[in-house]
Amino acid sequence: MYLDETAWVAIAFIIFIALVWKKASKAIVSILDNRSLLIQNELQEAKSLKEEALEELRKSVQTQKKVSEEAENIIREAQETAKKIQEEAYSKSSDIIKRKEDQAKQKIIALETDAIKNIKKITGNVIIESSKLYIESNIDKKENVNLINKSSNEIKSSLLA
Repeated sequence: MYLDETAWVAIAFIIFIALVWKKASKAIVSILDNRSLLIQNELQEAKSLKEEALEELRKSVQTQKKVSEEAENIIREAQETAKKIQEEAYSKSSDIIKRKEDQAKQKIIALETDAIKNIKKITGNVIIESSKLYIESNIDKKENVNLINKSSNEIKSSLLA
């Protein structure tokens, strides 16, 4: 069996390719395995990052909900406090108005009492003066003095009582 040169070149090329494939396949498989592990690690890291992001999103939503509830509570408490303050102010102003009305009534009563006293005093003085004039014109001097003193004392005692 005699083979020409082309056949030997072809056989050598096939053996070369087989040997290269045997050695290169390990390197290629190793490179592909490394690349596969790298991609798998990146996918795992991406998955864990996604889970962390979802957890952070859940926490943020929960925090936002709590903050919103707290804000609503603060607003409700502020409204209740404002209502209480308004009611207290109304109550206090009503008390102040009532107190002022009572004071005004007391002043009116005091002024009425003073006016009545003054009227009694003036009336008494008018009665005394008119009595003096009447007595002077109708009664003699001695009788006049006794009667004036007696009447004056009675009127003064009745006014002071």
